[in-house]
Amino acid sequence: MADYFALDALFADHFRQRFRMRKTVFDRLYHGIRSYDDYFILKKDAVVTIGFSGYQKCTATLWMLTYGTTTDSWDEYQQMSEGTCRDAIVRFATAVVEVFRPQYLREPVVADTERLLAISEARGWPGLLGSLDCMHWK
Repeated sequence: MADYFALDALFADHFRQRFRMRKTVFDRLYHGIRSYDDYFILKKDAVVTIGFSGYQKCTATLWMLTYGTTTDSWDEYQQMSEGTCRDAIVRFATAVVEVFRPQYLREPVVADTERLLAISEARGWPGLLGSLDCMHWK
């Protein structure tokens, strides 16, 4: 927490390098999923032990997705069990789809396609959309 998320974070200047995204993007993602699923809100369990914070769960999930690590790889680094990591990644993915689907996870409309084609043509790559990942949009 102190390294990346505190007001005077130790590695604030290296956030983008470590997380592969801007801090503002992470914050928007975190607050979006936190508002959807209270699993990402810090709380105490049945024996009054404080669990992992939403930041810890989001960080572990994003690092698993970014670096391709497995759920059991966080046992030593964050002392987070494989089951907690598995729950976090499933809930994270569900929340991202539900919260961000209307704006970001939709099929492109004609205006989107025309805008992207104009940008790619201005950069010297006409017809770029037809070559992305072997996808062909009409």
